[in-house]
Amino acid sequence: MTVSATSPATTPAAKAPAAKAAAKPAAKAAPRRASAKNQGAALPEDHTPAQAIAHAIITLHLDLAPSVNRIMDAEIEEEARLVAITLFHNSLDVPGDPYRFPLAAIEAGRQMAPGSGTE
Repeated sequence: MTVSATSPATTPAAKAPAAKAAAKPAAKAAPRRASAKNQGAALPEDHTPAQAIAHAIITLHLDLAPSVNRIMDAEIEEEARLVAITLFHNSLDVPGDPYRFPLAAIEAGRQMAPGSGTE
């Protein structure tokens, strides 16, 4: 007697599919923060108040450097820059704050700064 390839005597028992572990949601990545060795340049001794705030923001939130640089490089008076960077800094902990956007903070700085003529 010959056994065919489809005969139950020659095929291994069918295995049940292995149970898969339940998928876990991915953990939310924490914002990048500067490490002690990676804080960049030290704040100059003759810094402005706006530079101090900008340095503090970047020290805690490296990912915000482009936004901070946009405010610090804007063609506005130093008083307006201080208002803009302060508004931006204060907005970081407030969901939906419009000053979280650098251009909005810059425009508000132009309008609110002393000597802007719109007091």
